[in-house]
Amino acid sequence: MAQWRLLVRRALFGAGLALTAIELAMFGVADAASALTLSGRIGGIVFLVAALTEIAAIVAFRDQLRPRPAKYSSLLILIGVLISLTMNLTLLALQLDSRSYTHLLWVWVALFPWSCWALWQIHCSGVWSTLPRSQSLAVGAVATGLLAVANFTYTQIYQPYSSPAAVTTTAEFGKAVILKEGGSAVVSLRLRTKNTGKVGVYILGSLYHVVGRKVSVDNRNQTMQDWIRDLGRGKRKLSSYSPGGTYEAVARGPFIEQVGGTLEPGAEIITERVVQFPADSRYDVIRIAGELAFLRKDRGTIAGFKTLNPISNDTMFAERRAARIYQSTAVLEFTRAPQSVSVAWITRGWQ
Repeated sequence: MAQWRLLVRRALFGAGLALTAIELAMFGVADAASALTLSGRIGGIVFLVAALTEIAAIVAFRDQLRPRPAKYSSLLILIGVLISLTMNLTLLALQLDSRSYTHLLWVWVALFPWSCWALWQIHCSGVWSTLPRSQSLAVGAVATGLLAVANFTYTQIYQPYSSPAAVTTTAEFGKAVILKEGGSAVVSLRLRTKNTGKVGVYILGSLYHVVGRKVSVDNRNQTMQDWIRDLGRGKRKLSSYSPGGTYEAVARGPFIEQVGGTLEPGAEIITERVVQFPADSRYDVIRIAGELAFLRKDRGTIAGFKTLNPISNDTMFAERRAARIYQSTAVLEFTRAPQSVSVAWITRGWQ
């Protein structure tokens, strides 16, 4: 019975090291080849080095079964178990932080307690007395661990907050011209969208609104109570006579047609439109507002947008598009449920 238990422990120990090596190699190959940032590629190389270390730990574990094991085999096994413990604890924390489920969650759940068990088995075997006393090896192991921790902290925590994306959109009206025929007026409109940040972006959707205001003046002299009411509503400009008016829609539409296109740092897109309205509309103010949605290119990639069936009824019309988002690194992709983005242009009447 004791021999059988020993064989089970050895098989479980070796299987844990092998599964950790496969896990690290999976992350390393994916990130070293296709991570979106240089730091992500470097992280992939670190994962590959860790996977090779796990393979060396497997070889050292087999060597430990011989009557005369090599001098550094116990150290390699200890490093392999510590890498597995650190890696799977981190992955489990990321998975819990994302509050999403993936099938790989069970890998972290299984390997983390295995790492704790393996570390306890190493401790009970008295491995500390067999470790080499070389200071250079200790310094190298500590330096490697610090490098891995620093790289992970930089790529997963610091970098997402250090380089904010900045995309600005400005609008310019041209001179209004009254047409001789048709009794209408036209005004040119130029929208300039520029990436003023240091990170490229995907354009997810855009929309501009042009509205005009027809003024109506309330000839009733305002009282102190009226002013107090206006101040309570956030107004800071008071007048004895209250100008009012309603805004009417003049024009609306997207100003960047290429949904899913990219805008690199320093690049800009200029869109020109012509707005037409009745010459006798008596607008005293014409305003424009724009909305732009984008995704940073170093945070994910987008698989082509698909147009969904529009939603239409008597009070609303919605044009919809959706696309799959892939995370910037394999670590994030495998610890988060599949994510997607949907963009809708919804019209509920003009305001």
